[in-house]
Amino acid sequence: MGLVTATGTAIPESRLAELGEAIRGRTITEQDADYDERKQIWNGYFQKSPGAIVQVDGASDVVKVVNFARENDIELAVKGGGHCFAGTGTVEGGLLLDTSRLRGIRVDPARRRLVVQPGLEQGDVDAETTSFGLAVTGSQESYIGIGGLTLGGGLGWLARYRGLLVDNLLSADIVLASGELVTTTAQDHPDLFWAIRGGGGNFGVATRFEFDLHPQGDCMAGLLAFPIDQTVDVARRLDEFNRTAPDELTTSFAFLTAPGGAPAIGLGFVHAAPDDTTEDLIGQMRGLGTGALLDHCGLMPYVAVQRMLDENTVAGHRYYPRSFLLPELRDEPLQILADGFVNAPSERSLVGGGLMGGVMSNVPASETPFLHREGYLTSILTSWTDPAKDEEAVEWTEKVYSELLPYTTGAVYANHLGADSAERIEDAYGSNYERLTRIKAVYDPENFFHTNNNIKPAS
Repeated sequence: MGLVTATGTAIPESRLAELGEAIRGRTITEQDADYDERKQIWNGYFQKSPGAIVQVDGASDVVKVVNFARENDIELAVKGGGHCFAGTGTVEGGLLLDTSRLRGIRVDPARRRLVVQPGLEQGDVDAETTSFGLAVTGSQESYIGIGGLTLGGGLGWLARYRGLLVDNLLSADIVLASGELVTTTAQDHPDLFWAIRGGGGNFGVATRFEFDLHPQGDCMAGLLAFPIDQTVDVARRLDEFNRTAPDELTTSFAFLTAPGGAPAIGLGFVHAAPDDTTEDLIGQMRGLGTGALLDHCGLMPYVAVQRMLDENTVAGHRYYPRSFLLPELRDEPLQILADGFVNAPSERSLVGGGLMGGVMSNVPASETPFLHREGYLTSILTSWTDPAKDEEAVEWTEKVYSELLPYTTGAVYANHLGADSAERIEDAYGSNYERLTRIKAVYDPENFFHTNNNIKPAS
């Protein structure tokens, strides 16, 4: 296909060659042996073929790529780790800006500060920070790119204890649609700093982040599972238990197949700061059901905690998600989820949710774009490999989701939007959405950055 403008006009190869000569990084086209590998993103359901891929080697490269795309009316997508439910880290026929080679990282143990570039994955960051006994909230999987995770909010095992990743963000370098590189903080470009703490990639390309770090040692973590016919009782008891759970403890629920093939309701938990009350808390969780099918619990390094869920998803599989917030674990929605899991079209489909609240709920709703900080962030993530099963997988997801809608808050986490991104983008930001559109109009009035969970600029 080659590189084309937004209206489909072919870009001369000589013009792309000029870009390649101007940057320190590398341009990749269909003629290159690694093109197929480099164009891949995590969600196989949304694969596209960019006209060209540019692996940038620094902020100056990013500036040149943004200017090239804008001046030539080329659609631009940005890819870091490539993990996006909605498949926005790619573009058909346009230019893919690949930040995966921006992998700088520096820990300042004395000041408890972390500086990273967006090409790093969560596991890279954790390995470096925990070497100094420090950590900041990250994702719940080690393979998630730190760039997209941060811009969307950053919700993980430490969020109840240390706040969201964006709650710990101190500064960021952003290349704007104009090609200008700016550093944004609470004092410098404060409106932009507010917007990038949850507003996604709508305002520019991030090339550097600075975070606060916190002391972090081993965690007590584990998984319990009970027969699926106990779902309603176990969930109700878990909801009651969570009302007095300490901020250091995060719990989750998910449906799984236990050893022997029996469907089960699973309870995961991470206590980020074990003390003399931890064993009692775990004992209470063991008492939430009877006849446990799984009971795995123990101390583990934080880096191991961050890898616990890595095998639940496989890069390149096809995924169709629906995500939502449940205000509480009521009987009806939990039974719908349990029945949905039993009838899922794929054994690898994931159904479950995690507890929010804690420290992150102390942040006022207007402090960041990320305002939905209470309840249970819940997802239905259908996973399959055969394109012939696309219709079946989508229909199953939509059916379960439609049955659950009356029990949800109507909110959604921006990083969990999928094919529903355009229709639910306002649900992700609620009362903060209009402010985001106004800031978008200041920094990207032409909506140059739109191949994302897009926030349109105010007119």
